[in-house]
Amino acid sequence: MLKSTVYTLTTLSAALLLAACNPQQSSSDASAPAPAGQTAAAGDTLTVATARGEASVPRNPERVAVFDWGMLDTLTKLGVDVGAVTDESDLSYLKPAFAGKTHVGTLFEPNYEALHAFQPQLIITGSRTAKAYDKLSELAPTIEMTVDTANMLANAKERITTFGEIFGKQAEAAALNQEIDQSFADAKAAAAGQGKGLVVLVNGNKLAAFGPSSRLGGWIHKDIGVAEVDADIKEGSHGQPISFEYIKEKNPDWLFVLDRGAAIGEEGAAAQDVLNNPLIAETTAWKKGQVVYLLPETYLAAGGAQELLNASKQLTDAFKAAQ
Repeated sequence: MLKSTVYTLTTLSAALLLAACNPQQSSSDASAPAPAGQTAAAGDTLTVATARGEASVPRNPERVAVFDWGMLDTLTKLGVDVGAVTDESDLSYLKPAFAGKTHVGTLFEPNYEALHAFQPQLIITGSRTAKAYDKLSELAPTIEMTVDTANMLANAKERITTFGEIFGKQAEAAALNQEIDQSFADAKAAAAGQGKGLVVLVNGNKLAAFGPSSRLGGWIHKDIGVAEVDADIKEGSHGQPISFEYIKEKNPDWLFVLDRGAAIGEEGAAAQDVLNNPLIAETTAWKKGQVVYLLPETYLAAGGAQELLNASKQLTDAFKAAQ
Protein backbone atom coordinates (compact mmCIF):
# COMPACT_ATOMS: atom_id res chain seq x y z
CA MET A 1 0.00 0.00 0.00
CA LEU A 2 2.74 2.44 0.97
CA LYS A 3 4.68 1.55 -2.14
CA SER A 4 1.64 2.26 -4.33
CA THR A 5 1.07 5.60 -2.67
CA VAL A 6 4.68 6.66 -3.23
CA TYR A 7 4.41 5.71 -6.90
CA THR A 8 1.25 7.72 -7.33
CA LEU A 9 2.74 10.85 -5.71
CA THR A 10 5.89 10.50 -7.80
CA THR A 11 3.86 10.26 -11.00
CA LEU A 12 1.75 13.29 -10.05
CA SER A 13 4.84 15.35 -9.23
CA ALA A 14 6.40 14.48 -12.57
CA ALA A 15 3.25 15.53 -14.40
CA LEU A 16 3.13 18.88 -12.60
CA LEU A 17 6.82 19.48 -13.29
CA LEU A 18 6.33 18.72 -16.98
CA ALA A 19 3.41 21.16 -17.21
CA ALA A 20 5.43 23.88 -15.50
CA CYS A 21 8.31 23.42 -17.92
CA ASN A 22 6.05 23.50 -20.98
CA PRO A 23 4.05 26.76 -20.83
CA GLN A 24 3.59 26.91 -24.63
CA GLN A 25 0.01 25.70 -24.56
CA SER A 26 -1.23 28.18 -21.93
CA SER A 27 0.72 31.06 -23.52
CA SER A 28 -0.76 30.31 -26.93
CA ASP A 29 -4.27 30.25 -25.53
CA ALA A 30 -3.78 33.62 -23.80
CA SER A 31 -2.59 35.37 -26.95
CA ALA A 32 -5.25 34.03 -29.29
CA PRO A 33 -7.90 36.61 -30.30
CA ALA A 34 -11.38 36.23 -28.85
CA PRO A 35 -13.95 34.67 -31.19
CA ALA A 36 -16.00 37.16 -33.19
CA GLY A 37 -18.83 38.67 -31.19
CA GLN A 38 -17.34 37.70 -27.82
CA THR A 39 -15.55 39.82 -25.24
CA ALA A 40 -11.82 39.27 -25.03
CA ALA A 41 -10.73 37.01 -22.19
CA ALA A 42 -8.86 38.50 -19.23
CA GLY A 43 -5.28 39.17 -20.24
CA ASP A 44 -6.09 39.20 -23.96
CA THR A 45 -4.39 42.43 -25.03
CA LEU A 46 -2.50 43.94 -27.92
CA THR A 47 0.08 46.70 -28.22
CA VAL A 48 -0.85 49.71 -30.34
CA ALA A 49 0.71 53.02 -31.38
CA THR A 50 -0.76 56.10 -29.72
CA ALA A 51 0.03 59.81 -29.52
CA ARG A 52 2.00 59.02 -26.35
CA GLY A 53 3.89 56.01 -27.68
CA GLU A 54 3.04 52.33 -27.57
CA ALA A 55 0.37 51.13 -25.15
CA SER A 56 -1.27 47.86 -24.18
CA VAL A 57 -5.05 47.73 -24.64
CA PRO A 58 -7.71 45.03 -24.31
CA ARG A 59 -9.05 43.38 -27.45
CA ASN A 60 -12.73 43.96 -28.25
CA PRO A 61 -13.58 46.02 -25.14
CA GLU A 62 -17.32 46.33 -24.62
CA ARG A 63 -17.49 49.41 -22.38
CA VAL A 64 -15.66 52.24 -24.15
CA ALA A 65 -15.54 55.93 -23.16
CA VAL A 66 -14.40 58.52 -25.71
CA PHE A 67 -13.21 62.08 -24.99
CA ASP A 68 -12.34 63.16 -28.53
CA TRP A 69 -14.88 64.03 -31.23
CA GLY A 70 -12.57 63.13 -34.10
CA MET A 71 -12.03 59.65 -32.69
CA LEU A 72 -15.74 59.30 -31.88
CA ASP A 73 -16.37 60.19 -35.52
CA THR A 74 -14.01 57.42 -36.68
CA LEU A 75 -15.34 54.79 -34.27
CA THR A 76 -18.92 55.57 -35.28
CA LYS A 77 -17.98 55.27 -38.95
CA LEU A 78 -16.42 51.85 -38.22
CA GLY A 79 -19.57 50.67 -36.48
CA VAL A 80 -18.03 50.46 -33.00
CA ASP A 81 -20.55 50.75 -30.18
CA VAL A 82 -19.25 53.51 -27.91
CA GLY A 83 -21.05 53.55 -24.57
CA ALA A 84 -19.82 56.75 -22.91
CA VAL A 85 -19.28 60.15 -24.53
CA THR A 86 -18.99 63.80 -23.56
CA ASP A 87 -22.08 65.71 -22.50
CA GLU A 88 -22.75 67.23 -25.90
CA SER A 89 -21.39 68.09 -29.33
CA ASP A 90 -21.85 71.15 -31.51
CA LEU A 91 -21.52 69.03 -34.66
CA SER A 92 -24.85 68.13 -36.20
CA TYR A 93 -23.57 65.07 -38.07
CA LEU A 94 -22.32 63.57 -34.78
CA LYS A 95 -25.58 64.08 -32.85
CA PRO A 96 -26.72 60.45 -33.34
CA ALA A 97 -23.51 59.22 -31.72
CA PHE A 98 -24.54 60.97 -28.47
CA ALA A 99 -28.11 59.72 -28.33
CA GLY A 100 -28.81 57.20 -25.58
CA LYS A 101 -25.21 57.15 -24.34
CA THR A 102 -23.77 57.66 -20.88
CA HIS A 103 -22.50 61.23 -20.59
CA VAL A 104 -19.21 61.54 -18.71
CA GLY A 105 -18.27 65.22 -18.74
CA THR A 106 -16.70 67.54 -21.28
CA LEU A 107 -13.60 67.31 -23.47
CA PHE A 108 -11.71 69.35 -20.87
CA GLU A 109 -13.32 68.17 -17.62
CA PRO A 110 -14.33 64.51 -17.26
CA ASN A 111 -17.11 63.62 -14.84
CA TYR A 112 -15.26 61.04 -12.77
CA GLU A 113 -18.30 59.98 -10.79
CA ALA A 114 -20.26 59.16 -13.95
CA LEU A 115 -17.20 57.53 -15.48
CA HIS A 116 -16.62 55.36 -12.42
CA ALA A 117 -20.25 54.23 -12.50
CA PHE A 118 -19.87 53.33 -16.19
CA GLN A 119 -16.80 51.18 -15.40
CA PRO A 120 -15.02 51.54 -18.75
CA GLN A 121 -12.73 48.84 -20.10
CA LEU A 122 -11.02 51.38 -22.37
CA ILE A 123 -10.85 55.18 -22.36
CA ILE A 124 -9.91 57.06 -25.54
CA THR A 125 -8.78 60.69 -25.26
CA GLY A 126 -7.52 63.52 -27.44
CA SER A 127 -5.34 66.57 -26.93
CA ARG A 128 -8.13 68.58 -25.31
CA THR A 129 -8.26 66.04 -22.45
CA ALA A 130 -4.48 65.95 -21.98
CA LYS A 131 -4.52 67.39 -18.45
CA ALA A 132 -6.84 64.63 -17.27
CA TYR A 133 -4.91 61.77 -18.87
CA ASP A 134 -3.08 60.53 -15.76
CA LYS A 135 -6.18 60.53 -13.60
CA LEU A 136 -8.21 58.77 -16.29
CA SER A 137 -5.46 56.16 -16.56
CA GLU A 138 -6.08 55.24 -12.93
CA LEU A 139 -9.64 54.17 -13.80
CA ALA A 140 -8.98 52.03 -16.90
CA PRO A 141 -6.51 51.54 -19.76
CA THR A 142 -6.35 54.97 -21.44
CA ILE A 143 -4.94 55.90 -24.83
CA GLU A 144 -4.55 59.33 -26.40
CA MET A 145 -5.30 59.03 -30.12
CA THR A 146 -4.97 62.65 -31.23
CA VAL A 147 -4.15 62.83 -34.93
CA ASP A 148 -0.89 64.52 -35.91
CA THR A 149 -2.42 67.36 -37.91
CA ALA A 150 0.92 68.13 -39.59
CA ASN A 151 0.49 64.73 -41.29
CA MET A 152 -3.27 64.60 -41.19
CA LEU A 153 -4.18 62.05 -43.84
CA ALA A 154 -1.46 59.48 -43.12
CA ASN A 155 -1.86 59.61 -39.35
CA ALA A 156 -5.66 59.54 -39.46
CA LYS A 157 -5.50 56.39 -41.58
CA GLU A 158 -3.11 54.84 -39.07
CA ARG A 159 -5.65 55.54 -36.31
CA ILE A 160 -8.40 53.90 -38.38
CA THR A 161 -6.23 50.80 -38.87
CA THR A 162 -5.44 50.67 -35.15
CA PHE A 163 -9.10 50.87 -34.16
CA GLY A 164 -9.82 48.13 -36.67
CA GLU A 165 -7.32 45.91 -34.85
CA ILE A 166 -8.62 46.76 -31.37
CA PHE A 167 -12.28 46.16 -32.19
CA GLY A 168 -11.98 43.37 -34.75
CA LYS A 169 -12.99 45.68 -37.61
CA GLN A 170 -10.00 45.16 -39.89
CA ALA A 171 -12.04 44.76 -43.08
CA GLU A 172 -14.14 47.83 -42.32
CA ALA A 173 -11.01 49.86 -41.55
CA ALA A 174 -9.35 48.88 -44.82
CA ALA A 175 -12.46 49.78 -46.81
CA LEU A 176 -12.79 53.11 -45.00
CA ASN A 177 -9.16 54.02 -45.70
CA GLN A 178 -9.72 53.28 -49.38
CA GLU A 179 -12.80 55.50 -49.40
CA ILE A 180 -10.83 58.36 -47.82
CA ASP A 181 -7.94 57.90 -50.26
CA GLN A 182 -10.35 58.18 -53.18
CA SER A 183 -12.03 61.27 -51.79
CA PHE A 184 -8.66 63.01 -51.32
CA ALA A 185 -7.53 61.92 -54.79
CA ASP A 186 -10.67 63.51 -56.25
CA ALA A 187 -10.00 66.76 -54.38
CA LYS A 188 -6.35 66.79 -55.46
CA ALA A 189 -7.29 66.30 -59.10
CA ALA A 190 -9.85 69.11 -58.89
CA ALA A 191 -7.28 71.42 -57.23
CA ALA A 192 -4.65 70.97 -59.95
CA GLY A 193 -3.89 74.25 -61.73
CA GLN A 194 -6.25 76.24 -59.53
CA GLY A 195 -3.64 78.62 -58.15
CA LYS A 196 -2.35 79.35 -54.66
CA GLY A 197 -4.26 79.43 -51.41
CA LEU A 198 -4.18 80.85 -47.91
CA VAL A 199 -5.74 79.22 -44.85
CA VAL A 200 -7.09 81.75 -42.36
CA LEU A 201 -8.66 81.40 -38.93
CA VAL A 202 -11.09 84.18 -38.00
CA ASN A 203 -11.62 84.53 -34.25
CA GLY A 204 -13.79 87.58 -33.63
CA ASN A 205 -11.89 90.41 -35.29
CA LYS A 206 -8.55 88.62 -35.08
CA LEU A 207 -6.99 86.81 -38.04
CA ALA A 208 -4.33 84.10 -38.15
CA ALA A 209 -2.72 82.34 -41.10
CA PHE A 210 -1.79 78.65 -41.16
CA GLY A 211 0.84 77.06 -43.39
CA PRO A 212 1.66 73.58 -44.73
CA SER A 213 2.83 72.16 -41.40
CA SER A 214 0.00 73.55 -39.31
CA ARG A 215 -3.04 71.89 -37.78
CA LEU A 216 -5.44 73.73 -40.08
CA GLY A 217 -3.43 74.21 -43.25
CA GLY A 218 -1.46 70.99 -43.47
CA TRP A 219 -4.12 68.79 -45.04
CA ILE A 220 -5.05 71.44 -47.63
CA HIS A 221 -1.49 72.12 -48.74
CA LYS A 222 0.14 68.71 -48.24
CA ASP A 223 -2.69 66.28 -48.88
CA ILE A 224 -4.85 68.19 -51.37
CA GLY A 225 -1.88 69.84 -53.06
CA VAL A 226 -2.91 73.50 -52.96
CA ALA A 227 0.25 75.61 -53.25
CA GLU A 228 0.77 78.06 -50.38
CA VAL A 229 0.70 81.76 -51.21
CA ASP A 230 3.29 82.44 -48.49
CA ALA A 231 6.05 79.91 -47.83
CA ASP A 232 7.32 81.87 -44.81
CA ILE A 233 4.33 81.59 -42.49
CA LYS A 234 5.54 81.08 -38.93
CA GLU A 235 3.99 77.87 -37.67
CA GLY A 236 2.41 77.57 -34.27
CA SER A 237 -0.63 76.06 -32.63
CA HIS A 238 -2.44 79.38 -32.99
CA GLY A 239 -1.05 80.28 -36.41
CA GLN A 240 0.62 83.53 -37.45
CA PRO A 241 -1.30 86.71 -36.61
CA ILE A 242 -2.06 88.64 -39.79
CA SER A 243 -3.94 91.70 -40.96
CA PHE A 244 -6.26 92.57 -43.84
CA GLU A 245 -3.30 94.32 -45.45
CA TYR A 246 -1.34 91.06 -45.34
CA ILE A 247 -4.07 89.20 -47.21
CA LYS A 248 -4.29 91.97 -49.80
CA GLU A 249 -0.51 91.94 -50.26
CA LYS A 250 -0.29 88.15 -50.68
CA ASN A 251 -3.35 88.16 -52.94
CA PRO A 252 -4.30 84.46 -52.78
CA ASP A 253 -6.32 82.82 -55.55
CA TRP A 254 -8.18 80.91 -52.84
CA LEU A 255 -9.06 81.78 -49.26
CA PHE A 256 -9.88 78.88 -46.94
CA VAL A 257 -11.54 80.33 -43.87
CA LEU A 258 -12.30 78.72 -40.52
CA ASP A 259 -14.80 80.69 -38.45
CA ARG A 260 -13.81 79.69 -34.92
CA GLY A 261 -16.64 81.54 -33.22
CA ALA A 262 -19.27 79.85 -35.35
CA ALA A 263 -17.60 76.45 -34.89
CA ILE A 264 -17.76 76.56 -31.09
CA GLY A 265 -21.11 78.34 -30.92
CA GLU A 266 -19.92 81.74 -29.75
CA GLU A 267 -21.86 84.88 -30.55
CA GLY A 268 -20.20 87.63 -32.55
CA ALA A 269 -19.51 88.80 -36.05
CA ALA A 270 -19.41 86.01 -38.62
CA ALA A 271 -16.18 85.49 -40.55
CA GLN A 272 -17.92 86.44 -43.76
CA ASP A 273 -18.83 89.82 -42.31
CA VAL A 274 -15.34 90.36 -40.88
CA LEU A 275 -13.72 89.71 -44.25
CA ASN A 276 -16.21 91.82 -46.19
CA ASN A 277 -14.07 94.97 -46.43
CA PRO A 278 -12.35 97.00 -49.19
CA LEU A 279 -8.92 95.41 -48.64
CA ILE A 280 -10.07 91.80 -48.97
CA ALA A 281 -12.33 92.81 -51.85
CA GLU A 282 -9.21 93.54 -53.92
CA THR A 283 -7.93 89.96 -53.74
CA THR A 284 -8.35 87.46 -56.55
CA ALA A 285 -10.05 85.03 -54.18
CA TRP A 286 -12.79 87.53 -53.27
CA LYS A 287 -13.28 88.81 -56.81
CA LYS A 288 -13.72 85.29 -58.18
CA GLY A 289 -15.86 84.07 -55.32
CA GLN A 290 -13.15 81.59 -54.34
CA VAL A 291 -13.55 81.90 -50.58
CA VAL A 292 -14.29 78.56 -48.91
CA TYR A 293 -15.69 78.65 -45.38
CA LEU A 294 -14.41 75.41 -43.91
CA LEU A 295 -16.77 73.06 -42.12
CA PRO A 296 -16.74 73.32 -38.30
CA GLU A 297 -15.67 69.69 -37.98
CA THR A 298 -12.30 70.54 -39.53
CA TYR A 299 -11.63 72.38 -36.26
CA LEU A 300 -13.61 70.34 -33.73
CA ALA A 301 -13.16 66.79 -35.05
CA ALA A 302 -9.92 67.01 -37.02
CA GLY A 303 -8.77 63.63 -38.28
CA GLY A 304 -12.11 61.90 -37.89
CA ALA A 305 -12.98 59.58 -40.77
CA GLN A 306 -16.25 61.28 -41.69
CA GLU A 307 -14.67 64.70 -41.13
CA LEU A 308 -11.99 63.86 -43.71
CA LEU A 309 -14.63 62.73 -46.18
CA ASN A 310 -16.74 65.84 -45.58
CA ALA A 311 -13.79 68.24 -45.83
CA SER A 312 -12.25 66.73 -48.95
CA LYS A 313 -15.63 66.68 -50.70
CA GLN A 314 -16.20 70.33 -49.80
CA LEU A 315 -12.95 71.28 -51.54
CA THR A 316 -13.66 69.03 -54.52
CA ASP A 317 -17.03 70.73 -55.04
CA ALA A 318 -15.49 74.20 -54.69
CA PHE A 319 -12.71 73.56 -57.19
CA LYS A 320 -15.05 71.93 -59.71
CA ALA A 321 -17.45 74.88 -59.46
CA ALA A 322 -14.57 77.21 -60.38
CA GLN A 323 -13.45 75.25 -63.44
